[in-house]
Amino acid sequence: MSALYNNGTPEVRPEEEIVAEREGNGYILRGVKGRIGQISYTMADADTWIIDHTSVDGEYRGRGLARQLLNFVVEDAREKGRKIIPSCSYALQQFQADPSLSDVWAEGDASRYSDSYSSNGVESR
Repeated sequence: MSALYNNGTPEVRPEEEIVAEREGNGYILRGVKGRIGQISYTMADADTWIIDHTSVDGEYRGRGLARQLLNFVVEDAREKGRKIIPSCSYALQQFQADPSLSDVWAEGDASRYSDSYSSNGVESR
């Protein structure tokens, strides 16, 4: 990412190292500013996880970091044979748009787990 000097010429910044770490039921991203992103889930039952929150600091958006966080949870779910209910609006959008996530998308009445403030409800497939 580059910024502009006052005279309009671009300032080149070196790429920042961003590290992903597992934290509780989810993952966080750390950069030079500390925590810059996170995804979390809760358990609906022994076989189903509810992704309830995904966020990336505004300065770091547009780099695919939220999708990387989602991919960590999806891979964990696949490895453990779990299903996912995408309750947060970002996760729901990704599940609706990407057929490669269908193997972990929980069928049934997902609306009872949705966060109406962030996702406007979760539709069942």
